[in-house]
Parts: sequence; structure tokens; C-alpha cells
Amino acid sequence: MRRFAAYFTVVIVLCMHPCVYAQFFDFQGQKEDLRVGDQLVINHFNSDPDVYENHLVITDVEGAGPVVNVLLYDQSGELLDQHYYFLPLFGKVNYNPADRIGNKVFTGWIQILSDGGRVAAQYWQWYKDPAKSGWNSAIPAADGEGSTALLVQHFVADPGLKAKLVLVNQSSDTSALVAVTFYLDRGKQLTRDKHLIPASGSVVLDPYAENEGLIRTGVAFCEVLEGGKITGEYWQASPTGGYQISLPLEIVPERDRDW
Repeated sequence: MRRFAAYFTVVIVLCMHPCVYAQFFDFQGQKEDLRVGDQLVINHFNSDPDVYENHLVITDVEGAGPVVNVLLYDQSGELLDQHYYFLPLFGKVNYNPADRIGNKVFTGWIQILSDGGRVAAQYWQWYKDPAKSGWNSAIPAADGEGSTALLVQHFVADPGLKAKLVLVNQSSDTSALVAVTFYLDRGKQLTRDKHLIPASGSVVLDPYAENEGLIRTGVAFCEVLEGGKITGEYWQASPTGGYQISLPLEIVPERDRDW
């Protein structure tokens, strides 16, 4: 238990009845935050100095002053850059990962490995064109260990939107065969296709194209059939609505293979 941590947290719950209950939870039994750790991932990184202003923020959350190794990959799995940072106690670094490789234009992902303490991280993506300021977005880094089953809680398949499902293979020595199954909101299966992701590589899927040009909303399950573990994100932008969202995918239990 950390020196300054409280052992109990008091949560006040207001009821419909004229009463107030106090519930006590043992802080020691609190579930670990999967977005704080020694292995994190940013699944989708765009580098184009004429289009984006990018920021990667990594913060020491334990006051340990860890050494952080940041690895930058393209979609094919090629390692483009690797750099070490010494984080100040309870401090952070804030920089553009593409600066070290001459602002090369590419799409890829970022692996963050911490030695000596747990960290948190964020990725900020800003558009230099003021007309696209509504597409400015930020996303927290997710657990970098990965899982064999991920969930997209909400997707939109629509030619008027720029939606993308991003999956990253966390294995550095073997490809991953992943089944992506799309369902309607009511649970009816739309499509199911397999995708081979190279070692340390990524794949970007358009829900509209994956569902053969059908305009639909629903959920999607991403499940590893062969290979290692995966991580992922869902991005959605509206040219007319002036917004963009970006979310890490949820880790879910493996399902039976007879769906």
C-alpha cells in the first residue's frame, strides 16, 4: 500500500427515499486501472507535419522516476524509432514522437514500456487547418499487454462518416489471425471476416466497407483465432457534424467458437 493512500473510501449514495446510505469499500481490494501500468499502447498514430500537431504525454504516477522506452511502429510492423526518457518524480514528458524521424508521413502505433514504476499516457491529435478544429481529439493510452477478445460497443457504418476500427498485434514474432464480427443493435449478425495482422503491425478497418455498403449501427467483437494478443481503438469523425471521437476497445471474455 502506498504511503499516502487511504485504506477506505466513503461513497455517499442518494436514494429515491428520504434517506442517505454510506457504503465503505476496502481500497486495498480496488481493481487495478488498466490504463496505468508499465506497458501501455497508443493504437493509432498519424504523422503528417502539414496536417497534424501531435503530442504524446507520459506521466510518472508513483513518484519512482522510471525510465520509459517509447517504440514507434508503422502498420507493417517495422520499428521506425526507439527512444528512452527519464521521467521526473511525479512529472511528465510531452512531445511529438515523429519529430525524431524527420516528420515522416505515415500511420502506425506507439508502444510504451516503463522500467521502475507505473505510468499513465495520452495521445493528442490536433489539426492545423482551423476548419477542422472540431476533429481535434485526445485518447488515453490503454493496457499494452493486450487480449484475445475485444469489444466495439458502438460503430456506425455510413459513407458520410470517417469511421475506423484499429487493431494492433502485440506479438513481435508471430502474426495474428483475428475474426471481426459485426452485429446489429438487436444482436443479429451482419458480417464476419478474418484479418491477418503482421507481427507488431496493425490493421485499419472501415465498418461501412466491412459491412458491404450497408448503413447500419451496432456492436463488433474482435477475437484472436491464431497468434498472440491484440489491442485496439475505434475512431469516428463527421465532416458535416464537425466532431471526432476516439476510444480504446474494451477487453471482454472469450466466447465459444460456435457463434
